Amino acid sequence: MKKKAIALAYDFQKQKAPAVIARGEGRFALEICRIAKEEGILIHEDPLLHKSLEHLKDGQEIPRELYEAVAIVFRILVSAPQKKNN
Repeated sequence: MKKKAIALAYDFQKQKAPAVIARGEGRFALEICRIAKEEGILIHEDPLLHKSLEHLKDGQEIPRELYEAVAIVFRILVSAPQKKNN
């Protein structure tokens, strides 16, 4: 099975909800994860959430029905102890 990745970003001053900023499978997914690690961005694996987000286009905000699921992931990432290079 190919690795898959979706990157989300949220700027509460400019957006109503988090939006997809990158997506990829295989080598591109690995590249997204590599860049995230280099930038100190934590990674959370959630296959069910990925399946719910994979139909969104780059730049598209998440739908209202996914707010709670994404908020939970953001809370996990914000509360996780910061580790250098994950």
